[in-house]
Amino acid sequence: MDEIKQNSSFTSVQEIFVEDEPLKTKKRGKNKRNWFNSQKLRWSVQIAFLIVVLVIGWQFYTFVKYCETGGKGFYMPRPPGVESFLPISALMSTKYFFGTGEINPIHPAGFVIFGTLLLTALFFKRGFCGWICPIGTISEWEWRLGDWFLKKLPQRVSYIMRNVPTRFTAGLSLVFTPIIALLILEIITMESFKSPVFRYLTPAYILAMVLPFVLPGKIWSDTVNDILARAWKFSILAFFIQVIIIKIPIAQLDILYTRAPFIRVADVKMLKFFMNMSGMALSVILAILIMSLFNKNYWCRFFCPYGALLGIIGYASPMRITRDTGRCIDCGKCTKACAMHILVEKKKHVLTHECVACYDCVNACPVNGALDMKLVGDRRKIHYGLYAVMLIGLYVAITNTARATGHWYTKISDAEYILRISELGQPKYLHKTGQFEME
Repeated sequence: MDEIKQNSSFTSVQEIFVEDEPLKTKKRGKNKRNWFNSQKLRWSVQIAFLIVVLVIGWQFYTFVKYCETGGKGFYMPRPPGVESFLPISALMSTKYFFGTGEINPIHPAGFVIFGTLLLTALFFKRGFCGWICPIGTISEWEWRLGDWFLKKLPQRVSYIMRNVPTRFTAGLSLVFTPIIALLILEIITMESFKSPVFRYLTPAYILAMVLPFVLPGKIWSDTVNDILARAWKFSILAFFIQVIIIKIPIAQLDILYTRAPFIRVADVKMLKFFMNMSGMALSVILAILIMSLFNKNYWCRFFCPYGALLGIIGYASPMRITRDTGRCIDCGKCTKACAMHILVEKKKHVLTHECVACYDCVNACPVNGALDMKLVGDRRKIHYGLYAVMLIGLYVAITNTARATGHWYTKISDAEYILRISELGQPKYLHKTGQFEME
């Protein structure tokens, strides 16, 4: 009898072992992680581009200081890459190019960089946002620092701190998205804001800001707040497209490039803005930096209109994160790793404008082949190393082609910069709500 019991016991243990073995094998299916993975490669690329941007900033600052002294002292040539900080000018240049077939000679590098970003989105989704963009890099390292801090707090406190920025932004979106829509539809104009009607609407603004905080989750969920907050960047993008792409005639752009003093020194004005920020501008930037500590990719998810544009174009990309439902063990690690709050574990294909192709979800997946970047139709896996080479290679190839063909350096001479910087305080270098004085 004891022997039977022992055999029975052995059989049950054996059955348990046999049943559990595939699961263990499945969980251990991914090879031992190398010390260098997709995340570390991406961080290396981010840091490299951030250093390049800092060097460009230093070069341009030195160039402007040289011009301010009337061409005396240490000379540093103006770096064309500084034009990447003129996104509105780049959008204007894009319309000018498609309207005339020519690249404007004032800020050619800005157009080339912007055009390159559009192409990277077409082929590689929002890879620029996840791998190259310096703002995205700063935003990511901020939330990683904040994440380390929040993990030390009680869960309830951590939850509240993570969600306050989203709710606050949802409230702002409730106020300003309808206003931007009215501007786009030309029901109101910028002059309308002088009307006392807007002052009478103050209680409505306050109510809109408070709603995301006071309504219960069953009526007004975190998902609703997230959707409202994300609407902000699309409304800003729509406004830029309407004002620049739709409304400005090509002939007017040609006049602006040749006769508007502000356009010729827009890069210098941008530098002066950051060096002599108003209290309001500084407060807004500090608020965004603080909220970025507690809310993952706060700027990228809720405010960046060009990220929104790249995301829309990215729908046409032949690449997408793909989940093999047969191999997936539903552990949820992919969703937890996604800084853009995408429910990766629920999707067969991650087809969304929010995916920045960072590979963090793939890196977090414990099962080999369960989650990969693939071409449309699940035909071929795209290794993160190959993805990085193609993304950066396209960027380098196009910008260097622009250098070789003479479409990289501005036609504004150093002598003209020296002259214009010396008279920068004159009214002709100011603009009001898009209105420029002409020479």
